[in-house]
This record gives sequence, C-alpha cells and structure tokens, in this order.
Amino acid sequence: MPISNAETLHEQYIALLQASATKLGKRTIKLQEQHFRVTDGYYVSPNMYRLVVTAPDNIPLNHPGYAYLFELNAEVLSTINGESENNDKPLQRYYTLRKAWRDPIRLSVQAWIDVYIHGNTPGGNWARSLVCGMPIKTVRDYPEKIEHLSEGQCLLICDETSLPTVANLLENWQNPLPPLVIAITEDPEDISYLHTLNLCQHLGHDERFLQDNLLHIIKTPTTDLSEQIISLLHARLTTLPLKIGKVWGALEAADIKSLRQQLKVTLGLSRQDMVIKVYWRAQ
Repeated sequence: MPISNAETLHEQYIALLQASATKLGKRTIKLQEQHFRVTDGYYVSPNMYRLVVTAPDNIPLNHPGYAYLFELNAEVLSTINGESENNDKPLQRYYTLRKAWRDPIRLSVQAWIDVYIHGNTPGGNWARSLVCGMPIKTVRDYPEKIEHLSEGQCLLICDETSLPTVANLLENWQNPLPPLVIAITEDPEDISYLHTLNLCQHLGHDERFLQDNLLHIIKTPTTDLSEQIISLLHARLTTLPLKIGKVWGALEAADIKSLRQQLKVTLGLSRQDMVIKVYWRAQ
C-alpha cells in the first residue's frame, strides 16, 4: 500500500524498529495504547507539578526515563483557552515516569508523572486541569537509553524537563561510582526537587554526595548554556579529579546541538558512551 503522509511513514518506521528489537531482545519504541487514571495532583517544587496515577500492570517499575506519549484532553484545553479545538489531530506530549511501584493495599500499580510548569503551555494547563478519577491515554511508549551508565564514571546533565529521569536514576543507581550531576533550572528554588530524594543505599550513605557531586546552574535569558556547562565541568574536575567515561543528558534542542560537540572534544568519548537527547524545543 502506498504511503500517503509523513505520519504513516513514521508509524511504519517505528513498527519496523519494534519488530527488529524484539528479535534482538532489545527495548524500543512501542506503538500501543495504554490507560491511566488520575488519583491526585500537587506541586513538589515551585514549578514541578506531580500527577499521581493508577497505571497499567505492564508498566516498568525500574527503568528510569521510561516515557509515554500522552494525548492531551482537547475538551479540557479548549475550556482553559476559551476557544474550540477544531484540529483533527490530537495534541500529544511525551512525559517521563518519575517513579512506579506496586501498591499492595490497592492491588494495582501506582506512578508519579512530574510535569514542568513554565507559563501558559498546553502540557502544563492539561496537567493542572486533571482531577481525581479522570482517565488519561497514551499511544506510544519510549524506553530511555541508560544501559551504558552501569559502569565507569558517569556525568548526568538535566534541566527541568529531564529532572524526573535523573531523580529516578539517583534513586535506583546501580553503578558503584557516584555520578557527577549538572542540573539547570530557571528558578533557583527548583533544585529542591533533587534535595528531597530517597537516594539509593550507597549514594544515601555518602553524606557529601549532594554537596560535592550535584552542580547547579541557574539559567537566565542571556546564559550561554553549553559554555557554562563546559566551564563548570572544567572547574569541578580540577578540584574533584575524575575521569568521565559515560554521559547521559537531555536538554532543549538548540542547547544540545552546541553542547554535544563541545563535550565530545572535552571528554573524548565515543557515541555509545555519550547519550545526549533532545527533550524539548523552544517555540
């Protein structure tokens, strides 16, 4: 059958990836419909809003960065925006599982989905509009590439959109070496998000981990982010001699483009050891 549009081509490409990954025993994007139900919602830092949901039984409980493509409720958004939604294509956004666990009392899987609220955006408006009992639907799963972080000295780089992935990583850190973390926020108070974690056992026993290994950049409209990250990294590696062997990072598209090349030159890592992702694009 001829492919008539880009969306169909993309779906067929994902289906091919899915079939290949299944044969190789690897995780990849899944085109599947999943259903969640909201049980609560509240702020966990000045600009991070947490949805508490009942989740499908097949949800991964220990895979940091696992994401779902959510369909935003058009009726809710049109009410908030005061206008009707006539677009046939549903508005969709990827959000990462912050945490998932099996509740022995409710006999179901519960999960947190943390949404960064930054102004009047469809995703933030949708998340804050959801109330207890509301159903939400996803149409695609995406497993984050984190396997390379299991050994060697690691560097994690995140902004508000990827803070949930890093938070989950730090609570489930298996690598015997503690990672170096660079966190970027616009609001200085949002760094509290990482100061309230239940760190994994060996990171939690290191009283100086958050003091020595968590570096914070406060982003302003004039911040050259890639330059500041490299400068901060150089300064920290001078006082805390480490040989970075693995990197995971996720930021805005334009920031990633310049940062990827600078990190490659600075650290001299292979593509397999340096996973740098685009988590969002500035309008």
